[in-house]
Amino acid sequence: MSENIINRIKEIYPNGLEYEISGNWLIIKVKPEELDKIAKIMINLGARINHVTAIDLESKGFEIINVYDITHTNISLDNITNIIFKANISKIKPEYPSIGKITWQAVWAEKELKELLGINPIGLPDSRHQFLPYEWPNPVESKLREIPEVNIDGNYLQLKMPIKEAYQSLIPIGPYHPGVIEGQVVYVKVEGEEIVAADIKTGFHHRGIMKLIENRGYNRGVFLAERICGICSGAHGLAYITCAENLFDIEIPERALYIRTLLAELNRIHSHLLWLGVVADVIGWKTGFMYTWGLRERILDIIESITGNRITYGIWRIGGVSRDISKEIAIKAKRAIEELKEEFSKMALEIANHPVIKSRLISVGKLTYQQAFNGGAVGPTARGSGWKIDVRKDNPPHAIYDQSIISWEIVTDEGCDSYARMIVRIKEVLVSTDIVIQCLDYLSKRSGEIKSKVEEKPSKIEAIGLNEAPRGELFYYMKLYENNSLQAIRIRTPSYRNNALIPLMLIGCNLADVPVVMGSIDQCLACTDRIEVIKNNHRKIMRWEDLIVMSVNMSKKKGLL
Repeated sequence: MSENIINRIKEIYPNGLEYEISGNWLIIKVKPEELDKIAKIMINLGARINHVTAIDLESKGFEIINVYDITHTNISLDNITNIIFKANISKIKPEYPSIGKITWQAVWAEKELKELLGINPIGLPDSRHQFLPYEWPNPVESKLREIPEVNIDGNYLQLKMPIKEAYQSLIPIGPYHPGVIEGQVVYVKVEGEEIVAADIKTGFHHRGIMKLIENRGYNRGVFLAERICGICSGAHGLAYITCAENLFDIEIPERALYIRTLLAELNRIHSHLLWLGVVADVIGWKTGFMYTWGLRERILDIIESITGNRITYGIWRIGGVSRDISKEIAIKAKRAIEELKEEFSKMALEIANHPVIKSRLISVGKLTYQQAFNGGAVGPTARGSGWKIDVRKDNPPHAIYDQSIISWEIVTDEGCDSYARMIVRIKEVLVSTDIVIQCLDYLSKRSGEIKSKVEEKPSKIEAIGLNEAPRGELFYYMKLYENNSLQAIRIRTPSYRNNALIPLMLIGCNLADVPVVMGSIDQCLACTDRIEVIKNNHRKIMRWEDLIVMSVNMSKKKGLL
């Protein structure tokens, strides 16, 4: 194993460095005061951050966990795809030097640590709340607040307070707006019609699914994970089950891997078609909206014929899947997909060349390659800026994505605008239909087991699982207690990253372009937000039983029970 990165880190630790290899991950234990120095080394080597999170170790303090992806760097470590840095901090003084001051990728995650766990990242550049009200712990006020201007400086998207101008107007969009389905506020400051500064505030709703999964355990948590997002349910199921399986030394049957790939790509097709329809509706092209959603219905019919459900698949199991696909269904589905591909291929040309689409999307919401990299963009948002990253190739989930077995290519575009992000999704629909056809061809001609026997106890106490959801990289992390019960689960969705870049993409656009730019990243707020119960300026932890009682009492009060 090459000691390149180990030697670089050892420069900070002349007295020795504690590290171990677990599967494809290199786990290095470090001192909390060195996390920012390590981040600087990693970012300068071209690594990107998967996630920054922490685990509450109760009386032992907190464990800070920084996960880096090294698949697109010059770091040479045999079969290693991710490096995990861990540092323990005390609850008496829970602080460490902020990584957000090194790279914007960590800012939202460090805000989450500060708000929900009380950890203080020293030097966090944007110290405003992200998921709690700005005024917390003071009473919420209705007055509008000055918003920062976003500028680029090396690996960091700097926030600088702009000088107030007489000809500037501040316009809040949300939290509830007919053009934005989910709750958020986007503040835009305009001079005439041009946006000169922008900001985004999330934190208006969440269901606390991570905590609910912890209470259920890693075996049953997959059914909740699928419900994080109704559009990306299949992607969440695959990412979760990949993470859970990485706790075990287990080999998944080949047929189960093909079924997983099939469902993941059907999920991608229906999600992209839904997105195309929404964008067509936003810009006023109703025909495109109806046609793309008509095609999407055919995909949902295929998913239902395989899983019995249209939205939540419910067939993901540790060791494989719970339902097989008959030869008759595979042949019928293959015929339906081939017909859909032929129809969509013709429509794709019409979409790409439609004058309304071109006029509304080209040069709107610019995001350069460097900005995408510095900000940690993922999925079609990153690939639309020419950044060739895709979990299916870089760090594949437990499915069939080996390009020597399944023929497919990563789609990128150099346009760096809303139009480029649309083109990436259109081409990905065609790529995914090819993958689906290959999977169905295999499943119709071969038979085999769909589930392996799982060991009684996991062989590891922690694991990560990744999947390329329709919106981009989906990250799961699990850690177990010594008795193998689930201690913590952490989920970082693609919208968590891409939403943070909206203010940057809005600057220089016209006011009428705001819904187009926001739509171009395929926002999901339900999977982005976090939860905190606040009452009379005091934080409160609610038990599941308390929530049920509150719900019943409210239903009785409204005469529903």
